[in-house]
Amino acid sequence: MKTVLITGASRGIGKATALKFAKEGYNVIINYLFQEKDALALKDEIIKKYKVEVLVYKADVAIEEEVKKMITNIKNTFGKIDCLVNNAGIAIDNDYLDKSTEEFQKVLNVNLLGTFLVTKYASLIMEKGSIINISSNGAINDGYSEAIDYDASKAGIIALTHDFAKRLAPKIRVNAVAPGWINTDMNKDIEPNFQKMQENNILLNRFGEKEEVANVIYFLASEASSYINSTIIRVDGGEK
Repeated sequence: MKTVLITGASRGIGKATALKFAKEGYNVIINYLFQEKDALALKDEIIKKYKVEVLVYKADVAIEEEVKKMITNIKNTFGKIDCLVNNAGIAIDNDYLDKSTEEFQKVLNVNLLGTFLVTKYASLIMEKGSIINISSNGAINDGYSEAIDYDASKAGIIALTHDFAKRLAPKIRVNAVAPGWINTDMNKDIEPNFQKMQENNILLNRFGEKEEVANVIYFLASEASSYINSTIIRVDGGEK
């Protein structure tokens, strides 16, 4: 049975991805930092629905020692992993003139450094398989000055994707998904008029669902994508 590690898996796209992989028969490692209740509830949900093993592990992906301990624990439990989904991420949206150095650095630490650290150590216990990084279409399309640190971190993830794909080939494929506007907790408080304006800028005229992103993530981990590597797939409804 294959095993997947999903960072930031307690809610949102991470949760939907954990459920998708469990449905497909993967053992699932749920990494979280703050939402312990949500992580444990997800574990219970997966165990009730699917005959797979679930490990819940608290670790800050931006702290190297915590990442190393997590990977050691996973190795001792499962021996190896077959897929890594670097999903953990944060956003601190505010005007760039009000954005502090500490806020900017925190976003880079979690989103970009975290992706690097988890990939660095997880790849050591992967014999072969797939790594999927979660970027953003804000790293590709016109971004927002309020999210300048977020967009920069997600652009960095695209660079990491290409570099790791070259370094880990041919045994490990590394790709990225770049979601657009998705109905998640991160976006639940968006002002209605702003949301409508954004929907009018999307060819499908709506925000995406978490499961739609999870389906693409699973595709990139599956044999159906066996000849796809170092590729960025936008999942944004055709945002203009």
